[in-house]
Amino acid sequence: MSTSDTASVKPPLEDAADTNSNENDEDGPVLKSRPSIFKLLTLARPEWPVLALAFVIMLGAESTGLLNPIFVARAYDALIDAQLDKGQRLDEINQTMVLVVCIHCAGVVAGFARASLMGIVGERVVGRVRNQLFASILKQEIAFFDTHKSGELVSRLGSDTTLLQQGTSQALPEVLLGVTKTVVAVSLMFWLSPKLAGVSLGSVIVIMSCCFPFGTWIGKLSRSYQDVLGKAQASSTEALGAMRTVQSFAAEEREKKRYEDVIGKINTWWPKLEPRTTYSVGFRKSIVGSAFYVIIFGAGFGALYVSLWYGFTLVNDGEMTLGELTAFQSYIFTIGASLGQTSRFITQLIEAQGASGRVFYLLDRIPLIPAPILQDKDVNQDGDADEESNKHIGVSKEPLRPKEMVGAISFRNVSFAYPSRPDIRVLVDFSLRVEPNSTVALVGASGAGKSTVVALLQRFYEVCAGSISIDGNDIRQLDLQWLRSHIGYVQQEPQLFGMTVRDNVTYGLDRDVTDSELDEVCRKANAFEFIQKFPKGYQTMVGERGVRLSGGQKQRLAIARSLLVDPRILLLDEATSALDAESEHLVQEAINKAVVGRTVVIVAHRLSTIKNASQIVVIDDHRLVDVGTHDILMERCVKYKDLIKRQSIVRPIM
Repeated sequence: MSTSDTASVKPPLEDAADTNSNENDEDGPVLKSRPSIFKLLTLARPEWPVLALAFVIMLGAESTGLLNPIFVARAYDALIDAQLDKGQRLDEINQTMVLVVCIHCAGVVAGFARASLMGIVGERVVGRVRNQLFASILKQEIAFFDTHKSGELVSRLGSDTTLLQQGTSQALPEVLLGVTKTVVAVSLMFWLSPKLAGVSLGSVIVIMSCCFPFGTWIGKLSRSYQDVLGKAQASSTEALGAMRTVQSFAAEEREKKRYEDVIGKINTWWPKLEPRTTYSVGFRKSIVGSAFYVIIFGAGFGALYVSLWYGFTLVNDGEMTLGELTAFQSYIFTIGASLGQTSRFITQLIEAQGASGRVFYLLDRIPLIPAPILQDKDVNQDGDADEESNKHIGVSKEPLRPKEMVGAISFRNVSFAYPSRPDIRVLVDFSLRVEPNSTVALVGASGAGKSTVVALLQRFYEVCAGSISIDGNDIRQLDLQWLRSHIGYVQQEPQLFGMTVRDNVTYGLDRDVTDSELDEVCRKANAFEFIQKFPKGYQTMVGERGVRLSGGQKQRLAIARSLLVDPRILLLDEATSALDAESEHLVQEAINKAVVGRTVVIVAHRLSTIKNASQIVVIDDHRLVDVGTHDILMERCVKYKDLIKRQSIVRPIM
């Protein structure tokens, strides 16, 4: 390839991509807006009325419950009041304690109601977020999955959403509860003794101001911990999904070490922060969290004793009764316990806030494949737009959904580089016209760009230059769902799901399929016979990724699945490469029947499969070299003849 060919090609919207975070970045995602508690609360917007009810219940119960120390103080004062006789003191104590017990029982019932409502809210929120998050991930462009490991995305769906659940249904209510208790207790303390309350409140303010830096620190460590946890999950998911390969290469120890490298050296009592591992980051998170808790809890009770010291002097001076000091002491204990408990839940809330950043990044991320773009000129909904009109791309309008697809394909001066490798051109100035109902075979050395042509035709990626049209309409004008529903795709490595044979063959269809339809396509794909040998037939479970089937069986099911869609365009990316000679011959005959009446694009390394193609396209060094039939290319194309020679074909070309 010449120097000019290797020049950098910047994919469209790359600048837009830079504004979004790559979650593989070591420092975590760069968000459009900083995650906040208020944004976290938007996740529970439909539950706001229930949250408000729970908060009112909490506010009423806690406010009323905090009156108990004042009533108990009355009992204390009555007990030591010399002006009351024994019977009067007992009556006063009984009346007061009955009220205290009633308030306590009401508080227990209210606490149950509040906890139940919050639990239900948490389950609803996490369920909704997981659904929305999975839907958002599914709509991302293929380039997104080239740079984001599936294990990391699974971690977002699992651990991050769990943190959000804990944040919205546990941490946030408990923090609000702690704040409510503190505010009410402080108010009652000022009512009992403004002097003593001023001293106590000053101590609390000093303690809280010293703890603010810990919140930021814990937040950073929590985000870092979730990032390395995602990498650990990606490593384990990848290994477990390829256990046959791992064991066939006796690579168990290698995978174990790779996973341990992400977890970290757990035998070290003071691990280094770099490289970041779950242990090194989690170690520091635990230390900082413990320090945060100790400072609030320990210093809070330290302030309690100082306040009591001053309180005793006020009692001695006659400015407070002993019962009032007892009530005041109870409120100080309440504040100390609330601050200690709140500190733990603040840590959880900060973790949830960090998790919300990663979740909102995925929820808010706009796929880099843009909305369909229409031309300045009107496009014929029947697909009769002229070629000249395709040169002018205008303002985005409604995506096109033509009444039918004819199957005419046109590549015009297409250049392309994968977004993950923008400096390497995969196609250069590629132009090709495919007539409807014809069969075109793409041949060339491995890595020449054949499979890329197939990927671009399905608009998995956006071209860097040029255009691709179907029936005269630029594919960027077409509704993506409509486009892909008219294209059948059989890839080199068939992808099956852990469902039944029937579910896999009918995958993607939004209608019921009759048994006769199913039998017909399976016979065409040479799959009917082996399916009938299964004890449960079409109801046989194929296992994860079709692990219970042979390679040839999986490939034939994938072919049957594609034929059942009855596509106008059929893409075969080495569709017969996994079959033995007999199955290949039978499936090839079936495909020859299936291609009648539709446009077919075949990617072939095994040249014996493409002799009868209407056109054979030779691709070399990412450029189209020649186009013609087998006989014509054998006469004039040196590159094609070299490919035939290197194949060392023993069997006659079919």
